[in-house]
Amino acid sequence: MKINLHILLLGILLVSALYSCNNEDDLDISEKKDNRFDLPQGDHDFDDQIVEWNNNYGTSVLYRFSNADLNYHFTSSSNDVVYDVKVEAEEEGIRAAVQFLKEDFFDLYSDEVKKELFPAKILMARMLYQNNNYVPLWDTISQGGMDFKRGYMVRGIDHITLPHVDKDFAQRIQKPEYRERLKVAMNRTFIQFLMNPYNDIIAKIEYSNILNTFASYSLISEDAKNGTTNPYSSGNQWYDEEVMYQLGFLEYGTYWNFWEPYYWTAPDKDDDFYSFLEFIFTQTKSELQANPLYTNYPQIQKKCDYLIEVFAEYGIDLHCVGGKE
Repeated sequence: MKINLHILLLGILLVSALYSCNNEDDLDISEKKDNRFDLPQGDHDFDDQIVEWNNNYGTSVLYRFSNADLNYHFTSSSNDVVYDVKVEAEEEGIRAAVQFLKEDFFDLYSDEVKKELFPAKILMARMLYQNNNYVPLWDTISQGGMDFKRGYMVRGIDHITLPHVDKDFAQRIQKPEYRERLKVAMNRTFIQFLMNPYNDIIAKIEYSNILNTFASYSLISEDAKNGTTNPYSSGNQWYDEEVMYQLGFLEYGTYWNFWEPYYWTAPDKDDDFYSFLEFIFTQTKSELQANPLYTNYPQIQKKCDYLIEVFAEYGIDLHCVGGKE
């Protein structure tokens, strides 16, 4: 009886596998060629730049792609964020987005970094929806602590995606504040792509060691709850805002002001990391070194210096986003 049951189960699995293989409508991945994707995707002036990037660095900048390209994962999980492209990027927006990518992303890094560390794909979409949400994404997604949200691009195992590349993108990107925000978000997402891979198999840097060494410079407050040994624990609390900087934090996790005495608690480790990344990204080297938060608080200086040094080992100059001097 057990043998027959095993044979029956094997037959069911075989039939299911054959059905999945033959049901081509379930999977629609952009056709792969010798250079992974069929480039150029059009006959526009900006297509030459896209082809050049692909030939030189192996990064495919795509404005026509399928949902499968956007949502590919090694394994399926109920926690996976699923995106749906409703409308493709528009020509005027693509032209401006390619120029933005050139000046504020590609040109900031060495050829070695672009060849070894850049994502395989950079995607552009006009209207992108998340998990059956009826409101399309704007240009970034807000992540971070309760009071310290910051914008990130959509990303996946092998891509970073720019949503909202429409005909008005060219006008928006001309505004200095908007362009600076998008520049920081794009490069922040690139570091997030390296620091938060979906699987260790595809990790490009020693992200765990980097994060743990960075975190080791954070201190525990004298007012922390008894038994607190982790500086990122909610038990690491303080009653004077300036203590936050003395402990080596640029932002807090929560601020409890429901009753006195009011107090602050430590941020999440990842949020702490990205707060320092933004601190470095939004200043030139000389501005950072003259910043009172850097000069007056040793733990903040140590964390900044460490991040600058460790990423330099991979050829990444964190000062490149804040501007060359």
